[in-house]
Amino acid sequence: MEWLKTILEKAVITDGKLDVDATMKEINGEFPKHAVPKQDYNDKVKELGTANDTIKDLKKNNADNADLQKKVKDYEAEVAGLKTAAENTKKEYALKDKLKEAGAVDADYIIYKQGGLDKFTFDQDGKVIGLDDVLKPMREASPHLFKNAGGTGGYNPAGGGNPPGNNPFAKETYNLTEQGRLFKQNPEQARQLAAAAGVKL
Repeated sequence: MEWLKTILEKAVITDGKLDVDATMKEINGEFPKHAVPKQDYNDKVKELGTANDTIKDLKKNNADNADLQKKVKDYEAEVAGLKTAAENTKKEYALKDKLKEAGAVDADYIIYKQGGLDKFTFDQDGKVIGLDDVLKPMREASPHLFKNAGGTGGYNPAGGGNPPGNNPFAKETYNLTEQGRLFKQNPEQARQLAAAAGVKL
């Protein structure tokens, strides 16, 4: 959020008082240009609104300049937290998009299996890099986690069965996405696979 930092640095403080109205107007004008267009980002917008309320509080309670400086520092720390949360949201969506492009059946599970978002590498723009190197061993060890030319994740309705080791109800190959697909496309097979894995429906 360099843009927000720039606005705050340029904010006018006269006689120990911050020009809150002008600062808020500039923040509200710039924010939409830098927002991530995802539904989850709405939460971050609400948090930013809370941060803006802090500026209003500064206007009411800035008689003592030392107290004002402390509150400004607290506000900067809150903004830094919002920046981190926004960057993580952007990275998560970028990673999920790339995983889907790579044929991942369940992007959330692959992120979890790898150890979380921090285990992936991103460039300065929040774009994932080196994903092929991460997915190659995973694709070899757990091919059912990826779509391939022969089908999607091991489900084969034309064959009337499921390849050994690819039962989405089994502990070793548990996959909620595949379970939902089976229930929708072939309920009978879904029940059979669940029973084979010892799962009662």
